[in-house]
Amino acid sequence: MTSQPAAPRAGSEQFDELMQAGRSAHAMGNEKEAHEYWKEAARLNPYDEQVWLALLSVITSDSDRVVCLQNVIQINPMNVQGRRQLNKLEARRERAAQYRSEKKVEQKSSKRRRRSVLFRSLALGVLVGLAGVVFGVVLSIRVYAA
Repeated sequence: MTSQPAAPRAGSEQFDELMQAGRSAHAMGNEKEAHEYWKEAARLNPYDEQVWLALLSVITSDSDRVVCLQNVIQINPMNVQGRRQLNKLEARRERAAQYRSEKKVEQKSSKRRRRSVLFRSLALGVLVGLAGVVFGVVLSIRVYAA
């Protein structure tokens, strides 16, 4: 079992001020400012579950959300809601990766079909041309031989 360094007291004045400033900014709809406050609070006390949950509410990228949720679960393994959200995000990532993979396979298959159609068209054109030449030769032999 690994031991974590002692977390700074969550009641530290600067930490509390940053958390409150972030809440106020978030309540006024300024998510970017709230994000900056809470990010600084996370630097001061990275072992506080509430700061990661607060950050989770203003982060937009799935990869950053995964990091926040992993931190929440590492701090509090009993956080069922965090675990559910993390599972949901990971499932979404897997579906997106599978979709991209299927799309690539579909594009390759489509490319092969187009090549095949092109090859068959060229082959048919050559055959029709050769048939015309043979027909012309046979016709001219019959016409001049008679």
